[in-house]
Amino acid sequence: MKDGKIVMTGGTGFIMGYAAERLAEEGREIVLFDNNEQHALPEYTKELLEKRKNVKYVQGDTRNKYAVDAVIDHGTEVVYHFAALMGTSSRFREWQIPTVEVNVIGTINVLEASLKAGVKYFVYPPRPALALWLTPYIISKTTQTLFTQMYNVVFGLPTIGHNIANCYGPRERPILNPNPLRPHEGRKFMASNIISALKNEPVIVGGDGEQSSDFIYVDDIVNGILIRKESAIGQVCDLGTGIDTPIKKIAEMIIELTKSKSKIEYVPLRTGEVKLHTKADLTNAKKYLGWEPKISLEEGIRKTIPYYAKLLGVKSPV
Repeated sequence: MKDGKIVMTGGTGFIMGYAAERLAEEGREIVLFDNNEQHALPEYTKELLEKRKNVKYVQGDTRNKYAVDAVIDHGTEVVYHFAALMGTSSRFREWQIPTVEVNVIGTINVLEASLKAGVKYFVYPPRPALALWLTPYIISKTTQTLFTQMYNVVFGLPTIGHNIANCYGPRERPILNPNPLRPHEGRKFMASNIISALKNEPVIVGGDGEQSSDFIYVDDIVNGILIRKESAIGQVCDLGTGIDTPIKKIAEMIIELTKSKSKIEYVPLRTGEVKLHTKADLTNAKKYLGWEPKISLEEGIRKTIPYYAKLLGVKSPV
């Protein structure tokens, strides 16, 4: 199969939006499959559909096997399966069942369709590194990952896993889904705090802020996931900077780079969260993809600030 169709589930999301633009520029036939339950059709997707005749949008749900089978057919070469109900701390109580349905049952539908279609590559983001958190999202993503690995080992589906660190950049939505148990939860750390800093409002940090994580700029992630090599089939590659930075330090950096008068406000850790220090191990990414990150944390934040300043209608300090 050569230059077949590329299907992207969750195709209008943050990362897939950038990936679709890049692939469309190469002239590839792209199908964006998304139910847009978590957000309306973004402006960047509307612009892409207007400019590129080789990009098609199909509104559908991965829980619908027939809808999945209709888009992933024998003309499909690559599937990027990024559809998921996200929200580390906002998937409790009434959201538990749909989270499992989408992240597990929906994934099985996509896996089965991809196997029948004989795709060349099935690219997916596995379980997040924060596997110790007891949340519906983490539990469902763990199950999703195991099923995907089973389809590779048992049935021979050519999977490539990208364990993506905390990805940020322009166009990231500041709030995914609020947690009904704790109204202040559901915020994306980088986007929401850049907005708060630009408005001179409190910058929110969970716990004591000493927990650390690996934050990586979206361009680096897109560069990584667009690499498809046979040597990477069956592998899981961490995509991150390989540097864990304390959350408190990132909050201080945001305040400094935005020239803000904001102060840090400490709140309890998110529901189900435990204090961890996580960072990507770049060994597999270098070995199987030949990939390394290029953008530092400070540079990435500088690149991100103007987008949210424009969104707020204020002058960018960067």
